[in-house]
Amino acid sequence: MMPSEVAVPYEAKGTPIVEFVEHNGAKFKTVCWKVPQSVKYKGKIIFVHGFSEQSGIYTEFFDNLSQNGYEVFFFDQRGAGETSPGKLVGQTNEFYTFDDLDFFIARNYKELKNANEKFFLMGHSMGGGIILNYGIRGKHKDKIKGIVACGPLIFLHNKSMPNIVSRLLLPYAAKVYPGFTLDSKLNYDFITTNERWKNYIIEHDKKLIGSFGQFNDMFKRGKDLLNREYVGKFDKNISLLILHGTHDYINDIKGSEEFFELLPDDRNKSFDKVDAGRHSLFIENDKVYKLVFDKVLAFCDAL
Repeated sequence: MMPSEVAVPYEAKGTPIVEFVEHNGAKFKTVCWKVPQSVKYKGKIIFVHGFSEQSGIYTEFFDNLSQNGYEVFFFDQRGAGETSPGKLVGQTNEFYTFDDLDFFIARNYKELKNANEKFFLMGHSMGGGIILNYGIRGKHKDKIKGIVACGPLIFLHNKSMPNIVSRLLLPYAAKVYPGFTLDSKLNYDFITTNERWKNYIIEHDKKLIGSFGQFNDMFKRGKDLLNREYVGKFDKNISLLILHGTHDYINDIKGSEEFFELLPDDRNKSFDKVDAGRHSLFIENDKVYKLVFDKVLAFCDAL
């Protein structure tokens, strides 16, 4: 069985629209979960995925959001999924990360029936770090009503931290060999306690691979989020919800705590520490998932 044929461990009520969109030398796989006609439309979400992820992982979460009134747009980022197969895995950099996101935000914003509609950015892990930065320096941040960041990558947990030699050499390696790829060797047990989703990731993805340039850029993004002056520029008009599992052994919850404390008090901000949650809260065990989903839904509905 080929990786693309691995069955998603969830039977969706809706059917996503899959399209391939060309931009700046890449052909992006995009997935859109429309709101059923029988459900009141509430707004639109652009989701930015984590390191080495792809659309199938979030089938349950996106289906549930669309069934509750929120259209979800997802794209396999440059360097990941069906956008970048084979030798293209991990081949991205800071410019492309934000230029591609700018493109899809502008494209989706134009499709809104009403410019005042709720328009959200959501992201997990690496994607969470990207969208937190976007709320500070994003080209189209003025179009965003709210941001939901799940387990954002600000700094790694000690249990997932590369050794000191690797950390010191990475910036130099990224300059000399930016496209060189390697297996991140992430512990699958750290991702989720939900066995069906953990097994799906193991069977579908086999290895979680990135490039020196990609690793260096995402760690630099996290470091920026601990700069008080920089964080103080987070857009006042964007409401923020951060969700982080207390048992996240990939991205340290202390990073989210430190970033949150640096945000000025006049921002509309919330931070939920999810008790016993692992790294990927949107695919966690049923009890944790329901708790997290209800928090996300309540945040979006309240804006």
